[in-house]
Amino acid sequence: MKTKSTNHKHTWIVVSAAIILALAIVIFLPKNKGYSLIFVGFAGGHLLILFLALFAGWLAVPQKLIDKMRKRREATVFDFGWSPKWLYSFLIASVLIFLMALYIYFAASFSPTIRLIVYTLLVFTSLNLLAGFVVLRNSKRSAELDLPMVNLLPKGQGTIVDAGCGAGRTTLAIARAIPEARIISFDRFDADYIEGGGDYLLKKNIQIAGIDDRVAIEKGDILSTPFANNSVDAMVSSYMYDHLGDQKRNALNESYRILKPCGRFLLIIAVRSAYTFALCNLLFFIFPTRAKWKQWIEQAGFTMISDGKINEGAYFLFEKKQ
Repeated sequence: MKTKSTNHKHTWIVVSAAIILALAIVIFLPKNKGYSLIFVGFAGGHLLILFLALFAGWLAVPQKLIDKMRKRREATVFDFGWSPKWLYSFLIASVLIFLMALYIYFAASFSPTIRLIVYTLLVFTSLNLLAGFVVLRNSKRSAELDLPMVNLLPKGQGTIVDAGCGAGRTTLAIARAIPEARIISFDRFDADYIEGGGDYLLKKNIQIAGIDDRVAIEKGDILSTPFANNSVDAMVSSYMYDHLGDQKRNALNESYRILKPCGRFLLIIAVRSAYTFALCNLLFFIFPTRAKWKQWIEQAGFTMISDGKINEGAYFLFEKKQ
């Protein structure tokens, strides 16, 4: 720790001195306020370099190391754990870009018009990233999921695959909504935004919920599952399909293969909305529209039953033709 303090001591000295000099000029030499901008820009430049170094260091830390550094306690409440690396990257990036905006505003004098445009865009981006941090923070590590009120298993019994179960938020929701269903929690368990990929947390959450006897855990890929043709009574997938890129339609085809005739699928996804804009800025355009999803679902051979809004996203309930 002593070494880190020594390495960054000069930065804090320069920043503090520059700010003091800028304030002194504004107060005691009001006719020379322009000089204060030089010192403010100098201070901002050093802060910017410091935060860039910290941000780069934060991104470079292996997720496995962060998991080991976190004290593992015996869980007594549900934990669906967003990874701190994923969560706080939004906040750090927001602060970093805001500092860049201040630096541009005070230090860049090449063109007032361009300076104002760049400054405005950077501030907007900073606020957007901050909104993303708030959205993720409010999702809460222990908040449970409410499924839409749909008739997923008409007979009330059968096997349901939770595709992309993660730490088990959806698995627990299924168990609560359909008490007689048997659940297969299925995932690759490699998501870097969930602590440990979700494997450990899933097992602990299942134990806390007391549903060990109703849940089986399977590791695998939704694009090539280990399940036989026509072997699954129903499926649920909550926000996993959003991560499949151009493989979404292949995943729908694989789901069609393993579902029994008249087997139903409850798909919960993110669509273009204020929520996805807060998380992704203009990249929210990469999310398919509701109309596109309906088209893909029908092209895979499913029959649409109902759709609506749920948990800041959209849901579709559809079934395999008999």
